[in-house]
Amino acid sequence: MFANIEIKEPIEKVADDWDYLSDRVISRFAAFRASGHNIFGLRRRVISKCGTQDPKKGSVGTHLSLGPQGIVVGTQPPLSVRITTAGTPHRVPHSFGYWHINDKDELYLQIPGTEEGEPGCAVVIMGLAKGKETDSFAWYCEECLTLLYDFVVETGRDGFNEFWRGEREAVRSYNSDVHKRTCPECGHVNPMGYCWNTAKDSPDESAARKIW
Repeated sequence: MFANIEIKEPIEKVADDWDYLSDRVISRFAAFRASGHNIFGLRRRVISKCGTQDPKKGSVGTHLSLGPQGIVVGTQPPLSVRITTAGTPHRVPHSFGYWHINDKDELYLQIPGTEEGEPGCAVVIMGLAKGKETDSFAWYCEECLTLLYDFVVETGRDGFNEFWRGEREAVRSYNSDVHKRTCPECGHVNPMGYCWNTAKDSPDESAARKIW
């Protein structure tokens, strides 16, 4: 993985102190960045035994996954590794308002700051999609888990940059028609979706982020 790291300074200036978590490096991976065979996401967060706090999104310490037995609620203690296997619908409440489904495993690691209350780093690593592998943005009824809408992006063929375009298009399409959010089985009207980046929120999407 280290064969494809790109840096701005001459190698002799940083060879002795290369640090993925330094401020000058971490900002380049804030919204996911491909490097070699993997995609990395590094985000500043306050991480403690009491939970994880994002400065813009609030509490984001709960990780949800959807399996044969329904929704599984998980938390991640500091310095522990969590893995979401390929094909598993998953989401983090208040962080991204859809269920992400991809064809690669994802690994998460929470690294606390050196002092209590000091920002640490949340690390996400996933394989880079190839060939016919895809990323999907899906919504399920929050009452009965019926699939409401599924938007597929062919990131293996078109490249990971299509992920962010697809995310925005999927959220807009889902939110544009209340019938897409209305469960055909139980009739429940589900809340709007929202993107990972809070800067993309409309007022209605910002309100949805606060409730789910």
